[in-house]
Amino acid sequence: MERAPTLLKKRDRRGRNTTIVRVEPKSRGQLTPDPRAPIARIAPPTTAAHAIKHFWVVEWSLPEGEQTRQLALGYPVINLVVEPGRLAVYGPSTTAGSRLLEGTGWAVGALLRPAATPLFTDCPGEFADGERDLDEPGLASAVARAMSRPASAEARFAEAAAAVAGWIAERLPQADARGLEANRMADLADAEPGLLRVPDLAAAMGTSERTIERLAADFLGPTPAALMRRRRIQLAAERLRSDPDGPLAELAHTLGYSDQAHLSRDFRAVLGMTPGEYRLLVEG
Repeated sequence: MERAPTLLKKRDRRGRNTTIVRVEPKSRGQLTPDPRAPIARIAPPTTAAHAIKHFWVVEWSLPEGEQTRQLALGYPVINLVVEPGRLAVYGPSTTAGSRLLEGTGWAVGALLRPAATPLFTDCPGEFADGERDLDEPGLASAVARAMSRPASAEARFAEAAAAVAGWIAERLPQADARGLEANRMADLADAEPGLLRVPDLAAAMGTSERTIERLAADFLGPTPAALMRRRRIQLAAERLRSDPDGPLAELAHTLGYSDQAHLSRDFRAVLGMTPGEYRLLVEG
């Protein structure tokens, strides 16, 4: 059973409450959740909310000889990730990716909002599926110190996230008008269940399809069509985990597909497997 979300109050040096951090032990992008390596999501402070969608933190300690493979379909935006011995920036992903976990370890990631993209690249499309190391030893050390403290997981996660938030907010204290519009576009595409196609997204934005295509090119990389398709596949995977026996035809209809075959084609293109194969994978 998942733990309920935890509200953790951060304090300043005088002991006053300054920020309430919401820790949620779940992630829609995690396609093969494993209780041995749960992912916590932490909301950013208001000073960095224009640049960071949320933090994600994973920590694991597996017995010798045990492994877990994490399959994930992330948001098509940039991630800043700190882990032992490495600080890196990862470009927008176009397909699902996986990582094999073993032994002990941790990772602290900041899922950036589109407005923060110019901090790391002026051509997000060319950075898709790419990665590069970030030479910021002070930031890496601050996160590592936080994650090694003898405190509760929530306290360590919050301290690590605060270090990253401060670093990003210092470099991007506010977003410009187009960056904020790109944020709004990404938020609508991710959160509004009735928006299933690009024309729906343009209408919700109150603008043209050409305008949101330009915003996506400048701040995201993937096209609006790819953005909407990814969200539908995330929703399909989430439904298959919660209701593995549900009819695929009904699921396809709910997500706006013309038929089950169309859903299966998109599912395979993004995840590299059919919905049936994914069901078998998550059922173990």
